[in-house]
Amino acid sequence: MKQESAHIAGSIDALEDHPPLSDLVYRRLRDAIIDGRLAAGMWLRQEALAQELGTSQLPVREAIRRLAAEGLAVRIPYKGVQVVEFSPEDIIDMFIVRITLESLAVRYATPLISTQKLDELKKNLDESEHYTEPDQMEKRRKLNTEFHLNICRACSHHYLIRQVEAMWVWFPSTMLYEGMRRQEALSQERLQRENREHRAILSAIVRRDAQLAEKKTRQHIRNLSQELAEVLGISRKLVDAWMP
Repeated sequence: MKQESAHIAGSIDALEDHPPLSDLVYRRLRDAIIDGRLAAGMWLRQEALAQELGTSQLPVREAIRRLAAEGLAVRIPYKGVQVVEFSPEDIIDMFIVRITLESLAVRYATPLISTQKLDELKKNLDESEHYTEPDQMEKRRKLNTEFHLNICRACSHHYLIRQVEAMWVWFPSTMLYEGMRRQEALSQERLQRENREHRAILSAIVRRDAQLAEKKTRQHIRNLSQELAEVLGISRKLVDAWMP
């Protein structure tokens, strides 16, 4: 098993007397899991994490409890809590959930999203297309997440939005972009395809064509399954068998 070496740098300075300290610790640990600094299988040891963050163990204990409830960590009887490890089937399942929920949210959002939000989405795409170098993939990943979530948040169905946001916590976008960074020979082709597909989604929304926007969103997410096989090393046969 991986040992606890969090490297989540930056203590939470002088915050012991702040009421939301457990929230701050939770967000710090959650971000570290999502971006891979707390790797899958790593043990979450209260004492070590509290020392690294510069806090007492109490807010760390509460944060770990919340991470386990959210599904980002798992409690192992008599051993402790470790960062969750996803199987290939788990990751494909996340894609299936994303296709289902996000395409529905896009369909509902298309007639409702404001002109101001559409302008912000266009600026997002204009900016993200400048990030093409391996060391820029983290910035591009964040812009990608903002693009998709900001569309979905315009759908006005609050419980659907919550489910989409929760799904994005699990969705392995960090792994995909990290894989593109490492496979530089293939990354430019993938990034160009992403640009085209994002533009197609936005174009359909600007035209207020909800059916087309939903279709383009489903195609975009379905095409990401190619990265499952190429970047994450998941069997293409398994991907094709599971994906809708």
